[in-house]
Amino acid sequence: MRTVNAIIDQGVIEADELATLLADEETSVKVLDGSFALPGAAIPPYQAFLNKHIPGAQFFDIKEACDKSTDLPNMLPAPEMFENYVSSLGINNDDLIVIYGQTGIVMGPARVWWMMRVFGHDRVCILNGGLKAWESENLPTENTPPPRPEKTEFSANFRPELVVDIARVKDITADAENTVQLLDARPPGRFSGETPEPRPGMRSGHIPSSRNIPCITLVDQDTGKLKSADDLSTTLHESGLDYTKPIIATCGSGVTACVIALALFSLGHKDIPVYDGSWSEWGRESSQTEISTG
Repeated sequence: MRTVNAIIDQGVIEADELATLLADEETSVKVLDGSFALPGAAIPPYQAFLNKHIPGAQFFDIKEACDKSTDLPNMLPAPEMFENYVSSLGINNDDLIVIYGQTGIVMGPARVWWMMRVFGHDRVCILNGGLKAWESENLPTENTPPPRPEKTEFSANFRPELVVDIARVKDITADAENTVQLLDARPPGRFSGETPEPRPGMRSGHIPSSRNIPCITLVDQDTGKLKSADDLSTTLHESGLDYTKPIIATCGSGVTACVIALALFSLGHKDIPVYDGSWSEWGRESSQTEISTG
């Protein structure tokens, strides 16, 4: 088994490794279900969590751990709010946090992983393949609500270099030399403008000069696991990515952009920032920002 530091350095942990760590009394591990769904999901993520979850896991609700003062979805909360929310989950600063999803890493877990890093907690990784991978190893699950944990005193240390705002993106799009690469994780149809956005009041298209790297191309569709380093390198190379230039990840609302950040993290590019507002901010009708299609 890899060391904890090696696991953290790659960003993902395998199911058998997590089971071993959970059985090790010397390692403090907290497991979080970070599942997320777009509007209209058949089963809300929290209900799916109650139906089946890893023993001892708590549910991390992205829609609760967000800035409630804005109408933009899923925006980062203030550090104090994040501290309070994470403390309510019984998490300490020295814990190893393992995040999983009900359908792999795409919808939610990568966002929670990124949020933890934004607020200074680097002892964090994602269960590769999520709940499916856990069950494939014949490991146990529960279907009863977990007990409320004792509240802790988690302390956040905000890292602004991991977050980009709309002012910065406007500067980037005004740069004729395209010195910064904007990578959009949305599906191709939404990026091109051929498919409408799932949220009302949104224009269709993409940020000028951005390129499309759909988050699903970074994940094995059969297993829900992050692709191997070789396959990730091939996918990113074919996209024309230039590692010598700065990179910023974006998407619909700052969630799946974090899959791009995770993939690059696993390849050694550790601090890829995310445009938190993403298309929900840039593409809304009231923004009056320039958009591209095709």
